[in-house]
Order: sequence, then C-alpha cells, then structure tokens
Amino acid sequence: MKEEQTTELLDILNKLDPSRMDHYIARYGKTEKNNSIFSEYFAEHDIKTSDVVKKCEGMISKSYIYDILNGNKTNPARDILLILCIVCGMDRKFTRRILENYGQRDLYAKDTRDIIIATYINNKIYDIQKINDELYRYGLPVLNEM
Repeated sequence: MKEEQTTELLDILNKLDPSRMDHYIARYGKTEKNNSIFSEYFAEHDIKTSDVVKKCEGMISKSYIYDILNGNKTNPARDILLILCIVCGMDRKFTRRILENYGQRDLYAKDTRDIIIATYINNKIYDIQKINDELYRYGLPVLNEM
C-alpha cells in the first residue's frame, strides 16, 4: 500500500467530516513511537553504531547515544536528534520522520536556524562544524549547545 504524502493527508484532513474521523484515524493515525527507527535506518544504509558514536564525540555522550538507539531514551531533545540525523547522512524526508517519531517539530521554513540546518541537509553537506559555523555567524545557538 502506498504511503500518502503529508500534503495529501492535510488536504483530506482539512475536508474531514467528524463522522468520518474514526475511519481516518484507523487508516492514518499513528501515536506509537518506533523505537527501532534508527537501527532500521542503519541496517538499510550499512551504518555502524560505533561510527555514529565516533562522529558525535564531544557533542553527545556515548551512553546517551546508545540509550536512544536501543530505545531506552524515548524523549531526546530536538538538537540531539538533528545531530544524529546529520552524522548519519539522513535526507530531509527521513530527518522529518525521525523528528516526528520522537514528537519533535519538523524543520520550519520560516525559522532562520532551521533554514540553515535544512539547507545543509538538502545539499547533502553533513558537516556539523560547517553548520555550526553558519549558525554562529547568524548569532544562533549551535547544535551542540544544550
């Protein structure tokens, strides 16, 4: 079954009659977190957890990363998730899925900080230091500041 695009679902939702809400929720509603979303991505893209931990050195502690990846930490901060997405080389679509899965807001097209992060991701520049340099240039919090 084809997964509908968010824009298609928003169109349906905008026209949804309350009498059809149960049907819509049964078909499209999702409230459960996928605690194995990172491990599934790693398996599909041949990524080693140890490589991710190494790339995050100095930004996220090793034990915290393992807690997230093993599903023990279910509510990590948005910046932590963004760092993990960037070091894993995730595209915008999968980054959005990760943020959504953990109940965090997507990168917002009118927020300067989010514009910078999204632009680097969209251009497949997965270099935290370059992103942080750009954020700093605009006087915005860098990704490893928490």
